Amino acid sequence: MKYCLCILILVLVVVRSSIIIAQDVQFSQFYANPLYLNPALTGAHAGTYRVMTNYRDQWRGSIEQPFTTFSASGDLKFTIPNAGGAYSKDNDFAAVGMMFYSDRVANIDYNTNNLSLFGAYHKLLSSENRQYLSVGLQLGIAQRGINYEDLTFGDQWNGATGYTEATQETLPANSLAYNDLGIGLHYSMTKKSGQSLYLGASIQHWNRPNISFYNNDPLYVNISETDRLDSKFSLHGGASIPLNNATSFQPRGIYLKQGQFSTFVVGSNIKYRIIDSDGVALHLGAWLRGSDNLTTFQPTDIILSAGYEMNGMLIGFSYDAHLRKLSGSTLGQGMFELSIAYTGEHDNETRICPEF
Repeated sequence: MKYCLCILILVLVVVRSSIIIAQDVQFSQFYANPLYLNPALTGAHAGTYRVMTNYRDQWRGSIEQPFTTFSASGDLKFTIPNAGGAYSKDNDFAAVGMMFYSDRVANIDYNTNNLSLFGAYHKLLSSENRQYLSVGLQLGIAQRGINYEDLTFGDQWNGATGYTEATQETLPANSLAYNDLGIGLHYSMTKKSGQSLYLGASIQHWNRPNISFYNNDPLYVNISETDRLDSKFSLHGGASIPLNNATSFQPRGIYLKQGQFSTFVVGSNIKYRIIDSDGVALHLGAWLRGSDNLTTFQPTDIILSAGYEMNGMLIGFSYDAHLRKLSGSTLGQGMFELSIAYTGEHDNETRICPEF
């Protein structure tokens, strides 16, 4: 329980001491998309390989066309032999991974696509408590596009019936590409009793890429330089505390800072393992999301999650219920997520990353 209290205090202290922003899509099931969360989590699983997919549908029923996000990723790890050339579970290991995600704002057909490669090295600090220190790197390329036919400008107003006139706006190319870099650090500890602790930090968009559609136009160089994507800083932690042979308590939290705004999610899963079955477990969780409204932090969403695990396959579902009204929406309408992950070729039962 002391690990849970430490993590909660750490999250609250950081949240109260800074102001944060979020320009990127954020997954409510943040630990179900580990490569998106932190490059240092590449290969942080008990098997040899892992494949994952995530889908997020945001504000369906609240706006005419919801925001949707899809990601697919996979990673593979390699054990590093010790000085004698032997392989064992008490060794360092390295990992590589790949992720693709696509985010779409349908009403203006604004799309962001990102393809990234990941690499991580996991250094064994202590074999007694299975302590690892991990560092990871992300190298990506992103593309953004928009459909100008779905936009209207003030000079198109005909004065009576609608926006039917031709625009005189000088529009740049409707697609751009840019490099995207990230780095992360992660610490994990797993005791023989089954208690686990995880702490991590990452910096995404380390290079602050220029995301202006005018960035290749010399006439607008001064304007486009102000449209750089702010680096995103994240701090996350979690624990797994066995309550009995079948049940474990899994508190987790994340804090995100991007530009001048911030958000955090804190909560817990309860994992119940069906003892008489082979690798079958149920997950239930409840979470609270808060954000900064430029003056104070306020709770914005309650997140409920459920998962089913069987033989290396884990399927998770979550729903975010809004606590505040949006323009043209009703209280409670929110967003849902679906995650599917499979971890193959299990070589041991050591966990250095929460599964869900």
